[in-house]
Amino acid sequence: MSNSAIQALHAQPNLLPVVRRVIEQLNELFIEHFGLLGQGLVDDAFNQWLRAGKTGPSGLRHYVHALGVQLEEPAVREDFIERAERLLLHLQSGYVS
Repeated sequence: MSNSAIQALHAQPNLLPVVRRVIEQLNELFIEHFGLLGQGLVDDAFNQWLRAGKTGPSGLRHYVHALGVQLEEPAVREDFIERAERLLLHLQSGYVS
């Protein structure tokens, strides 16, 4: 995530700390799948997600979807979504680190 996106992430008063941590983890996971060129895509997806206003814990699935649709290869997309869903399950279970 670029410096401006990180600053925007932390400057959002509406974002719960746990949501910020999960967003950061999802971004890292996406970049792991897409590569460093995915940084701009992460920034765009994050800004669109913010504008949509679904920024609570329940809106994180919308963020996963926004990232996932950018992965063109079906196997890569499925792997990303599966791993992202596991992160969200931990969130729902209260085990976010």
